Amino acid sequence: ATQKTPHKLDFTNPKSIETAPLLKQTAFKILIHGYTGWKDYSPNTEIRPALFRHGDYNVISVDYAPLAKEPCYPSATVNAKVVGNCTAQLIDYLVQKERFPLNLFHVIGFSLGAHVTGMISEFLKSGQLEHITGLDPALPLFWHDDIHTKLDKEDAKFVDIIHTNMLAKGKLETCGDVDFYCNGGMNQPGCDAPDVENVDSCNHARAPAYYAESINSKIGFWGKSCLSWLPRTAENCSTEIMGFNVSKRARGIYFLDTNAAPPFAQGNSSELEN
Repeated sequence: ATQKTPHKLDFTNPKSIETAPLLKQTAFKILIHGYTGWKDYSPNTEIRPALFRHGDYNVISVDYAPLAKEPCYPSATVNAKVVGNCTAQLIDYLVQKERFPLNLFHVIGFSLGAHVTGMISEFLKSGQLEHITGLDPALPLFWHDDIHTKLDKEDAKFVDIIHTNMLAKGKLETCGDVDFYCNGGMNQPGCDAPDVENVDSCNHARAPAYYAESINSKIGFWGKSCLSWLPRTAENCSTEIMGFNVSKRARGIYFLDTNAAPPFAQGNSSELEN
């Protein structure tokens, strides 16, 4: 879809792709939901409107709802490979038949969808993906060492990760070129409120919420990486912006705090200290 023209793509029907109102020389943002999701579920509901407020993009919301239904999570994790294969075929078609450069494609996956992004790289024939963003990549059934069935930093030229619910629904381990741990990476402020039904689900869903806000934020989410054996001063710490404006040169592990309610971003604290 583009901002003005929603369109259903069916990768088994080339006609639906050929007639799609895709904008030439315009970046693709491919959004992939997680377990129990669909095209109008996280991360689509947060990120899609934020992208369209920001500018013109070719936004594709991958909908694999029948393969990610409750109550069988183990089946959904196996199906992630199928979804990755199908999405890779779609990208290959757009690159090879429709002549879109591969470097225009940025894939953003939430939870189980983050691992689907890694599966895409296993099947893509056109080359290596330019950019993958993993939003709190799922932990359950992804604690194994087989990098071919989960997201890792070799799956694209640049991989950035946002962690918000590690050791519960999300992974603890680093799996990107740069990994951002929000509020320690486990519990998010505001998710312990009395009216929150499922604390872990709230923590988990903050990853797409933070990313969506980062698209149009004036101050941004800034992570800090400090040399642990030295005082935490601006001289001993480096900063990187998290989210939509992340630098593709960013490497390592960064920590940041957020507010308990929107707007979540706190800006660059190192600038405030100086």
